[in-house]
Amino acid sequence: MERYIVLESSEFKLSPPSGRLVYKKPAGSPAEEDLVSGEEIAPDFPYELLNPLQTLFYRKYREGNALVTAPTSGGKSLIAYLFMKDRPARKVYIAPTKALVYEKVTELRRLFKRRVDVRTGDVIELYRNARSDVVVATYENFALALRNRLSWATETDCVVIDEIHHLMGSRGWVLEEIVSYLLESEVEILGLSATLPGSDKLAKWIRAKLFIESLWRPVPLERKVIPLKEFKEFTEAKDQEERMAAKLLSALYELRNPDDQVILFVHKKSIGWKVLELANRERIGVMNETVPFERIEKEDKEIAFHNADIPKEEREEIEKAFREGKLKNLVATHTLAYGVNLPADTVLISVRAFWDRKQGEWKIFPQQLDILQMEGRAGRLGIKEKGFSYILPYGASPQSLKREIERSVEGEFNPQLRQMVKGGYLSEDLEKVLSLFVLIGFLYEGRNFKNFLRKTYSLRDLVEDPLIDDVYEWLEERGYIERSKLSDKALFCIRSGMSPINYEEFLRRKLLNLETLVVIRPLLFVKRFEGLYEFIKEMPNFPADDVYIRDKLSPCGIECFRDNTHQFLFYIEGLTFKYPNIQHPPGEFSYLGTDALHLIRTLLEIRKFGDISWSNGRIMAIAHSVKYGLTEEFAPLGGIKGIGHIRANLLKRLMVEEGIKVPPLGSPTEELLGRLSEEVADLEGRLVDLLLEHRFEDQKEKAKKEAKAVLSRLRANEEGFLVDDRILRTFGMFHIGPEAIRMPKAELIGSLL
Repeated sequence: MERYIVLESSEFKLSPPSGRLVYKKPAGSPAEEDLVSGEEIAPDFPYELLNPLQTLFYRKYREGNALVTAPTSGGKSLIAYLFMKDRPARKVYIAPTKALVYEKVTELRRLFKRRVDVRTGDVIELYRNARSDVVVATYENFALALRNRLSWATETDCVVIDEIHHLMGSRGWVLEEIVSYLLESEVEILGLSATLPGSDKLAKWIRAKLFIESLWRPVPLERKVIPLKEFKEFTEAKDQEERMAAKLLSALYELRNPDDQVILFVHKKSIGWKVLELANRERIGVMNETVPFERIEKEDKEIAFHNADIPKEEREEIEKAFREGKLKNLVATHTLAYGVNLPADTVLISVRAFWDRKQGEWKIFPQQLDILQMEGRAGRLGIKEKGFSYILPYGASPQSLKREIERSVEGEFNPQLRQMVKGGYLSEDLEKVLSLFVLIGFLYEGRNFKNFLRKTYSLRDLVEDPLIDDVYEWLEERGYIERSKLSDKALFCIRSGMSPINYEEFLRRKLLNLETLVVIRPLLFVKRFEGLYEFIKEMPNFPADDVYIRDKLSPCGIECFRDNTHQFLFYIEGLTFKYPNIQHPPGEFSYLGTDALHLIRTLLEIRKFGDISWSNGRIMAIAHSVKYGLTEEFAPLGGIKGIGHIRANLLKRLMVEEGIKVPPLGSPTEELLGRLSEEVADLEGRLVDLLLEHRFEDQKEKAKKEAKAVLSRLRANEEGFLVDDRILRTFGMFHIGPEAIRMPKAELIGSLL
């Protein structure tokens, strides 16, 4: 393995393009070279110069696997292009999130100057062949494509794995499966990573012929560590958490320059919300609409909070405003550091640290690797000459924290799956992963499934452990492996990515005769559904609503609380309607459309091998319930185009109180309007009354405006049908075939319902 280090003394400027590469081997002396010109790559190459990291890769890479670790914004996408460009076969680029996939698609289309196909798990992709020789996909979608033997995944001669340090994160086991498959198939791999502890071990595992580490940053970083206690509280605070938030708000305004774009990273969500609440209290304009407190409306938006629980619509608006410079101050959790590319001039990082006496070591939140990722957001190439990082520790001295951060970079390469098996016992999470991993091994190697486990980094030493045998016996007992072959439900789990543990929980709930939406919750296994209660738990209505949900779930037992079925059911019951601070369903609840489509496919597959016998209409109603947060009886209301969760549940509440039955799924919308007009003399007035009673207390003008909007939406759909277009067409494609896309809507409804 050839190993090189790009040194900090390397230089690169955009205007005019200039610079130099300074590098060395680990035990060698520094060498200096000119940067490669764009013309050397191709006559119409869109960049005049490669940067130092790209130059070194271009000059040193010849063949085989490679690993490149570098700070964020080091130009790793162009390295991927250099790795892929001259290969005649299909080339695949995988990234951890949809947002990153679409960013990379834009960049690669510009570099390749041709079509680039996308695979993110959208159902419509199943009916479109990959026509380009370049495909960009999410990790999970690529793993599923390999298991399903899809040609776009199996007929490739190289794969770029972006953010390969996710091996150490919560989805590390999926990446480990992918890397193990690629190594066995001798598909060439390029791993791209931020600074990674123990990266030499990763390089050896992937059999890298070239390993490049970069100490150089496109924008130099100046780091300062300032104890949080040195800042005064921005405003009066009641408790410890609020005091911490008040000091962070002070730090934000004291450390920023007037024209800076600033990100304040907080170590947990509750602190971020407190920062936002204190800003709101001080009449600083808050951009977020859905917040866990009463928001003061201000025209100038000065600050926003970005985290996984923010409704999708709001999160996209916040990202756009920050990217365009209209929003200067962004509070964020560590998820932003791993997500979309939002560079800033300055980052502030809140760090909670304490000395663990039992372990004899510092415990730091966020973890040291996350801190390095957050610092990667500091610096805007071509805009400012330097990026600034302020680490604000609470509980540890600056010297201790600095030492720990430096030590973490030299730490052990410890993938997530290895961390899970280290304890030597079958935890719930490990059981879920192993039960699926054994089936995947069986798919690739048959009865010699342990051969596949031996090819992984984390399980190779566990192959002969009784844990694996226990999992295998469990799978046999429950019919996943029959006569040394995979059963239909085993193949279903493999091809859908569902753990057999989740599937068995679905079957258990079905036997208990629980409500349908409670039963299907384990099938939505990619969703955590943990963000809703954060927004409502302090509100007056919450205790009574929580008791109502807990009573409904009491026959289910603890499992319905472990996987947040209680929060999911809260959403399905439409109780969110009573919380005026919920403008849009938060977090994962705000983008369930794709999940509803995949659920249709899942339920149709399960129906094929006989574990359910639900009708087409019922399966479609369940999909509407999930997408719009409606109970099954009122699912047709989701078919009103543009109605949304809150307004659909306003109509539901009206119909419940007036005793009006909702027409069946697929009925003409005019039938619903007719029933409402017949039963309610003053429809608008009744909607206003309900809004004033349950949502907008003493806000009559707001209630009137909302009632008019709902009626306008209903009348705009008068000639339509009570069915969601995407759900209908997708069900049609699964049930009839691609011709369903072209069928008239009324004909398709008649055929399916």
